[in-house]
Amino acid sequence: MAMSRLLVVASLLNVASGFKFLSNFKMPSLQDKLNAQKADAKFGTKKLVVVTGTSSGLGRKTARALLRTGRYHVVGAVRDMDKMEAVAEIEGFDEKDFTAMQIELNSFDSVRQFCDELKVMKMGRPLDRLICNAAVYQPSLPYAKWSVDGHEQQMQINYLSHFLMVSLLLDDIAAAPDPRVVLVGSVTGNDNTVGGGGVYPIADLK
Repeated sequence: MAMSRLLVVASLLNVASGFKFLSNFKMPSLQDKLNAQKADAKFGTKKLVVVTGTSSGLGRKTARALLRTGRYHVVGAVRDMDKMEAVAEIEGFDEKDFTAMQIELNSFDSVRQFCDELKVMKMGRPLDRLICNAAVYQPSLPYAKWSVDGHEQQMQINYLSHFLMVSLLLDDIAAAPDPRVVLVGSVTGNDNTVGGGGVYPIADLK
């Protein structure tokens, strides 16, 4: 009798566990399926990468290098859309593989808006790469410049806004099979610039 009761209890627990699993299971909606089809048409099998500051310098060269592989759709996050349009034309960026989106890293609200718009634009696709490149460098400025949020401009643009972006996109990044977040610090490792050399080359750390 005791064994029978144990079997009944075990069966009930299995049934309850099954119901709990089913309650957490979410069937894809029609909108999800439509978004997946649109994403496939737009991106194909290419990885999705966001690069901040693609209108000049390392960001521009990074976008160029990624696009030349033919394996990425690059989202260029820039402040000046007119400048980005001119650069894209000069570089020959194909609009089917490159999307320019506006962001002002001097404003947290702008960062949040960019992330919201990116989530809509990528239509459910995970974010494979996030390259935080955009920065300002003002070592000889005799006075501090302040962001609209009340932070010193270099601190907000170079660090705080990028940290906010990473946190807002973390779930989208984690959903990718082989995600990467890259933080660029070109000046701080260069001995030939004012205030540079604060970061040792990786070879010297081994």
